[in-house]
Amino acid sequence: MAAPLTPQQGGPSSAVWGRAEQQDFRSRVRGTLIGAALGDALGAPLAELSLEEVRAAHGPQGLTDLAPAYGRRGAVTAATQQALFTVDGLIRAQVRRDTGAWHPPTDVHRAYLRWAATQRDWGPDERRKEDGWLAREEWLYSRRGPSRDCLLGLGNDVMGTLDKPKNMA
Repeated sequence: MAAPLTPQQGGPSSAVWGRAEQQDFRSRVRGTLIGAALGDALGAPLAELSLEEVRAAHGPQGLTDLAPAYGRRGAVTAATQQALFTVDGLIRAQVRRDTGAWHPPTDVHRAYLRWAATQRDWGPDERRKEDGWLAREEWLYSRRGPSRDCLLGLGNDVMGTLDKPKNMA
């Protein structure tokens, strides 16, 4: 019989992160989200352009600074919006972990429904108390090129599962 894996080898650990480890992890997550958003904002104005069209519009070096997309300079796409709501759902799942109501797929699905509202509503609805701070960010209420299938999939509150996916008849 093989010896159990150590935490460094991917085995279970009883250790709880200290404050420094938590802050380091949060800093890395924030850095990842900021880096992804910046890359997304740089690429958003180029999404539908060929290399020749990019050079014609921005010179031989291509795009070297933030340019207008979706009516403003430095706007992100639906991909960044969805990434933010994914993290929102994961945070909510983590908060609920010890309450007995822990089901991360449900929390992430609800977060995606809040994101879908940003694609169809004029702005945040202060009456929806369960929305939280992210869904109250006015700048998110702008359709940023989500796929039609994505919007249709989030068109109602039903969450698909492996046994009963929403995209199957």
